[in-house]
Amino acid sequence: MGGTTSERILSACDAMTQLALHPLTLDIDTSGARITAVMDEYALRRRSRGPYTPDNLPPETVQMIERAAMRLLMKAERPDFTIEGGGRWPALLMTLPDCRVQVRYVVPEDAPPVYQPDPGNVTLGGDIRIALKYLAESLRQAAGRFRGEPPVTVALSYPDDPGYEKNVAGLSAEFRDVIPPVLAALEVDRSRCSRKERAAHDDALRALAYDDQRVEPLGRAGFTTRIGTARLQDSGT
Repeated sequence: MGGTTSERILSACDAMTQLALHPLTLDIDTSGARITAVMDEYALRRRSRGPYTPDNLPPETVQMIERAAMRLLMKAERPDFTIEGGGRWPALLMTLPDCRVQVRYVVPEDAPPVYQPDPGNVTLGGDIRIALKYLAESLRQAAGRFRGEPPVTVALSYPDDPGYEKNVAGLSAEFRDVIPPVLAALEVDRSRCSRKERAAHDDALRALAYDDQRVEPLGRAGFTTRIGTARLQDSGT
């Protein structure tokens, strides 16, 4: 498989879909995609504390290996697993070596301090994947004017949504709980792009935008746009 950023983005989307995971952190560049996620509730039914040995493996990670392997059963690529038991809490590093996607599964106590949707609420995760696929296609389209895609990296964070109170005004508590109070902010670093590459990428973003989606300028040479609960914007301005 090639090494373009758009391919890494699509591979990350595919992994998130097949593994049914919500990314707590996500970083993507031409070298690969790195994701942090909390272990499945199924794997957390048995909890443990170290010290761990090859004869005393954390049951959480063993259950996650079985769970992930089952979800990827129909995939031609076989994942590699590394159990990380040296710290206070166990973790599991799963690597898809061909498409260069890494998922680090952690227990809830070791998760990054970011917003996590309730189990079954896939709104935020679905919007993340839609925004990433939109970005990947825009990079591919921009590449048609050059010898390759504009050199970008992508990072995910979860800042508070400034429009949250307006979004939930008048809603019952039941529906308020469905709407996340944060944005899935996908920061696209285009600092290594030339002026022409930025312009071509801007054109592609606007050409591929959905009917009700606005791509706004940001700073001197950036952009910002929103797809549902996901915000995609240039981080270098």
